Amino acid sequence: MNKISRLFKGVNLLTVISTLVGIFGLDIAFSNKWPPLVIQETDRFSCELISHPNEGEVWTVVYRNGEKQDPWLKIAATLGSNWTPAERCQEIARRLELYRQDGLTQLTYRSDPNTPRQFVICVKTKVSGDNCPLLVTLRPNTDPYLSLRYMAETLTAGMNSN
Repeated sequence: MNKISRLFKGVNLLTVISTLVGIFGLDIAFSNKWPPLVIQETDRFSCELISHPNEGEVWTVVYRNGEKQDPWLKIAATLGSNWTPAERCQEIARRLELYRQDGLTQLTYRSDPNTPRQFVICVKTKVSGDNCPLLVTLRPNTDPYLSLRYMAETLTAGMNSN
């Protein structure tokens, strides 16, 4: 067997092994109901399962500024909906990334007729004008100002740390 033939067989074997590992990883992800993680090079917001000292592993929205990544928003385990924490985390990260691309200018809060006893954190962008698209619904009896302040401080700290 010549060198080229051995190299070709080695590359084929590596391809097969890589494919099997990928399929095995997807099987684990889907069986655990983890959403597919699709992050583009230009994305600043993503979702990761992060270990926190007192809470264990928690799905967390992460803000990436260059080479630095900062955990930003931990996702509550239950919020009374059919969404898993992983799905909720992915959706919030997806919305934030869209709002960032639309020229995110302000995080604020408002009431929401769909959840009359709950406030929502919403986002104003250069594209949205006076509208304030929903980012996340807060738990009942949560102070929207304190929640907004915490979210803004954490995000600002991540943006200014680089």
